[in-house]
Amino acid sequence: MSYITAIETALPKYCHTQESFTEFFSNATDDETIKRKIKIIANKAGINTRYSVLKDYSLSPAKFEFYEKNKDLFPEPSLTKRMVVYREEAIKLSVEAVKKIKNFEKIKQSITHIITVTCTGMFAPGLDIELIKALNLSPKIDRCSINFMGCNAAILALKNADNICKSSPKAKVLIVCTELCTLHFQKKYNDDYLLSNMLFGDGSAAALITTKPDEIAPDKSIKIDGFNSLILHNGYNDMAWQVSETGFLMNLTSYVSTLIKENIKVMLDSLAINSDTIDYWAIHPGGKKIVDDFFDVIQIDPIKASESYDVLKKYGNMSSPTVLFVLKQVIEKNTSSKKGETIFSAAFGPGLSIETMQASYA
Repeated sequence: MSYITAIETALPKYCHTQESFTEFFSNATDDETIKRKIKIIANKAGINTRYSVLKDYSLSPAKFEFYEKNKDLFPEPSLTKRMVVYREEAIKLSVEAVKKIKNFEKIKQSITHIITVTCTGMFAPGLDIELIKALNLSPKIDRCSINFMGCNAAILALKNADNICKSSPKAKVLIVCTELCTLHFQKKYNDDYLLSNMLFGDGSAAALITTKPDEIAPDKSIKIDGFNSLILHNGYNDMAWQVSETGFLMNLTSYVSTLIKENIKVMLDSLAINSDTIDYWAIHPGGKKIVDDFFDVIQIDPIKASESYDVLKKYGNMSSPTVLFVLKQVIEKNTSSKKGETIFSAAFGPGLSIETMQASYA
């Protein structure tokens, strides 16, 4: 058996309104048609605020600290410059999330494994080793990293942790998902970037997976029941990351929601999952239309997706930690949940790939 016994989250200190991001992006072009498109996409995104490790998105050009002090944003920051910020800020944000875990200082020496997840930065020694040092974890701890796998990588990390717990009776697995998406803002005006620049934010989530329910609050533990995957090979070009000299380039098209809509019901049917038997839903809000289409095709009242919409509204899409933000809200909101009630979680990543988790209250 394996159980999710803790989920904690952390955000950078700079909170930007969607209007601030819109103005920042719009000011970098003189094309009025593009300015209108940016505003339309921003207004339809279902996002009010997003967080960033950079303060520039709410500043006038003369006060920029990361970007060049001009509205044209030229020359664009290099990949090297972005990765310097990533290394410093990702470690700090990750530590903040982990240290929120209840009684962490007391239990940290019993943690047997650490899994780090990120797709917005790379360095070596990696985030895993840096966190072992910063958190004073055992130097003998088993570690692995899930890198560059996008928005559904948290579920892949949970799957790995589940396998570890099932093979090691005394395992305690720490998962840390940290993404600094706003470091990769690009001054590009094709449809991909009109969408991604208005969607992504920064955040971190830490989860503890154990072989037994939480001893203090067992009714708050979530038992992991199973996982399933589906890769849609015809979505290769609709969600993807590419490394460039000026940061990571994101391919993200509006066709993603259509691909999910056309396949999620088939996937659920193949697993013999009846949506009426699911008590709670923790769906990754890759975008408002993705959540809309997901619940439309399985004919579920969108009110059951309130946590997904709320996370999107407050934080945007933070890539891998986002689904853990949603799951945390589901658990905290439903305080009267009963043993055996079910949770279905799904997230969507490059490929296009769908990763799902089935869980229940212990």
